[in-house]
Amino acid sequence: MRNSKLLRLVAPLLCVAALAGAAMAPVVVSADEDEEVPRGLPDIEEIFQIVPKFPAMEGPGDAPFQFEVEFVYRSGDPMGRSFDLTVTGPTDWLTYVAESTHDLEQQISAIFLQPYEVQRPIVVVAMAPFWLYPEPGDYEIEVHASSGDLEDSATVTASITPRYELDAETAGDIETARVTAGGETTFGLNVLNIGTARMENVTLSATTPPDVGDEEWTIGFEPEVIEDLPPGDDVEVLVSIVPPAGTVAGDYLTTLSVEGAPELSSAPPSVPVRVIVAGQSTWNVAAAVILIAVAAALGLWGYRRYAQKKARGA
Repeated sequence: MRNSKLLRLVAPLLCVAALAGAAMAPVVVSADEDEEVPRGLPDIEEIFQIVPKFPAMEGPGDAPFQFEVEFVYRSGDPMGRSFDLTVTGPTDWLTYVAESTHDLEQQISAIFLQPYEVQRPIVVVAMAPFWLYPEPGDYEIEVHASSGDLEDSATVTASITPRYELDAETAGDIETARVTAGGETTFGLNVLNIGTARMENVTLSATTPPDVGDEEWTIGFEPEVIEDLPPGDDVEVLVSIVPPAGTVAGDYLTTLSVEGAPELSSAPPSVPVRVIVAGQSTWNVAAAVILIAVAAALGLWGYRRYAQKKARGA
């Protein structure tokens, strides 16, 4: 009697314990009659991506392009992986990977990535062969990273913009021209295309000193127009300066300027030239005095010779 009462008390406890044990036991799902697969958390899909922060940039052909590149890496392996880095650019371009924008000279060829870790971006550096004057336009650079069977590539675009720029200097670097009032002086002026694109219709102009009465200074150029000037080329222009005949002797300043088409990217070059003028009237008076003196001396000598001959004949 006592045992049956005890059994009735223990039986519910045994049932609860059995149910709890069943709940704690792993659940299995039969894939087929011969295989059982444990049901647990799914495997983490491995993901790797290269993400340029700015996939396109513009700039002149003689400046380096710097593309910051980030990585997205997700993996169930907490140990991380090392990825090899390569960069491929257009022919004759210099391309490499730098550690950061603060140290572009520190080139790297691999990077170690931890899953889910925020990585500081690397820098893809690309420089066009500016000495070959590359044509303005879009140029693609590809960056590739790989680690075993895990890899990805990204393309960035460098857009070369034209830079229109001229320079000028006098032939022989002369800074002073000498001339007589009313006379002419000439010298050469070298005009150079130091930009990255072709220039057309290059013209020269000059500031002139004050007029003398109704007469103006004359400053001319030969040729007057340089119709075509490729990048890296130069042309010598002959500059002629004629001050008015009544110009007072002294020092004068003229400034030569150069412009072209398209419009220059920076201020037009200017070349100051000092013009030293010797007054024409002073030279004329001196020459007249000399001529009169010579004529008088010749006349006196001739008269004396004539008088001596006449005296002998008598």
